Amino acid sequence: MRWLSLPLALGGGIVFAQEDHAHHTVPPPDDAQIVVTINPEARVSAVLGASLPSPSACGDATELKVKIINQGKITAPLRARLVDGGARIGALHMNAEKLSGQPEDSRLLHLMPLGPGPVDMTVAFSIDNNIGDLGGRDRVHLLVRCGSL
Repeated sequence: MRWLSLPLALGGGIVFAQEDHAHHTVPPPDDAQIVVTINPEARVSAVLGASLPSPSACGDATELKVKIINQGKITAPLRARLVDGGARIGALHMNAEKLSGQPEDSRLLHLMPLGPGPVDMTVAFSIDNNIGDLGGRDRVHLLVRCGSL
């Protein structure tokens, strides 16, 4: 298991992230911080994409752009949820409208720590609340902290 380290920006923000799954191919960088791939068998995997945003003020959510590569022409909703006890330390919101079935879609994901200090948030993605990937390829791990303005 290998972790990607990112520098702490301006005293806050998201500071390091997710497992590097060698068997996943990340598309060329664009402005999406998370890239979710849905394969033709409707299996979901997630990796980090572009640089992570600057910290939000405490009490505000950090907005992350999610690029969805839909190889299976899926039209069910893509869901995001906090796992591994994350709901006790943070809040998450992502619009769960149905996917278009097109090769690419996008969503905005909002993360907010519920208290001071850095919190480890694991976000898992699934198609319409199906059981997640046993290997953890459907999730990203983020250390989130609010900044002071």
